[in-house]
Amino acid sequence: MPSKKLTIVNGRRVLVDAKQRIRQDSDRQYNQHRQSTKSNYLSFYHSSQWQHIRRQALLRDNHICQRCGLEATLVDHIIPSEDAWDGRLDLDNLESLCKDCHYWKTKRETIKRKKGQHRYMQINIIAGYPGSGKSTYVRDHVGQHDLVYDYDALMAALTGLPLHVHNIDAHDYVSLIYELIMRKLKAEQTFDNVWIIMTYPDKRLDSLLVSRDLHHYMLSTSKDVCIQRLINDKRNIQQLTKVFNKIDELKSIGKFENFKII
Repeated sequence: MPSKKLTIVNGRRVLVDAKQRIRQDSDRQYNQHRQSTKSNYLSFYHSSQWQHIRRQALLRDNHICQRCGLEATLVDHIIPSEDAWDGRLDLDNLESLCKDCHYWKTKRETIKRKKGQHRYMQINIIAGYPGSGKSTYVRDHVGQHDLVYDYDALMAALTGLPLHVHNIDAHDYVSLIYELIMRKLKAEQTFDNVWIIMTYPDKRLDSLLVSRDLHHYMLSTSKDVCIQRLINDKRNIQQLTKVFNKIDELKSIGKFENFKII
């Protein structure tokens, strides 16, 4: 016998299939509240601009839900339009979803938004020469409710290759994850700390997250020590020479001037 659950339908308690979603009275109240307080926001979703970009997204995704692979009937903002109004017509910020996946995504966003109200998120940008110990420093300081972006670790996870071995074909995918994370961080305060490990300063990041609590750090490990570590790890020093020189050049023209040496 299929499992059942007790729920409220039109003010009465009834038993329904456990997997069935019922529109609650609270949902109606929520929508009525939005209608009265966010009429301009809601009117956008009836505009010809939205209908046009919505059709484009569905065609691009072949009417397939980008979460589960079933038929998509909705188009959703990856970064909620309420949080990033300027990106409401950005096709890259849209994904086609089925009703169930849209429901659970919205529910997760609501929970995260409520959590974020009680968190003061600090974003830490960690730079340094190759071999300076950036990943080790972050591992020693990361907390339970933190997020870490590490290009090398993501590359290894996506390709199955050893750490520090790069696949040029996978670069765009790793970069896409980076861009999405940055846009999500602009809209949410889900974490206590965010750790971004990078080689060169990224002015786009500073501009995008200007409203966040940004801290820039550069490890003080000397170039000679880094090179010796890389030799011990059997890394290709010749390939990394360009990276060392580029960092030295950026330091000489003040591109790291807002980084605190640690």
